Amino acid sequence: MTRFWAVIDRTVEMAIFVIFLGIVIVGTMQVCNRFFLNLSLSWSEELQRYGQIWIVFLGVPVAYRYCAHIGMETLTDLLSERGRAVFFAIVDLLWIVLAIALISGTVELSRFLQLQKSPGMGLPMHLVYAAIPIGSGYMIIIALRRLFAFLKHGPQFDSQIRN
Repeated sequence: MTRFWAVIDRTVEMAIFVIFLGIVIVGTMQVCNRFFLNLSLSWSEELQRYGQIWIVFLGVPVAYRYCAHIGMETLTDLLSERGRAVFFAIVDLLWIVLAIALISGTVELSRFLQLQKSPGMGLPMHLVYAAIPIGSGYMIIIALRRLFAFLKHGPQFDSQIRN
């Protein structure tokens, strides 16, 4: 099962890399076209904006998996090892609640966006906003993996992940 999750994790990270690379290439093309050819690509800024949406909603769970989010250690430093582990388990549960709220809100939003297309590229807007439920679903997977690891290994495992 560990290998399966590693493949999923690596796939998400590669998707972020490819999207970022696409943004850089398209941005470079746009600058070169404007500077050398005095032409503007009508779709480039839109593609870059939508790429950033995807990077954010896929990148948040990746940062969460690596414990790279900004945190305030003032409270957690006052807690015992067990208390700190329980606190972080509660944080994991709150991440799940947030992800579920994002998914349900995006499902509602997608109903309205089914027929709308982006102005520059003509993309269906529900595909642009699909980043939110996909990233949120990945967030739920990571939070559940952390919670199960905490239940299996106890506070020592959780403390090692977080520090």
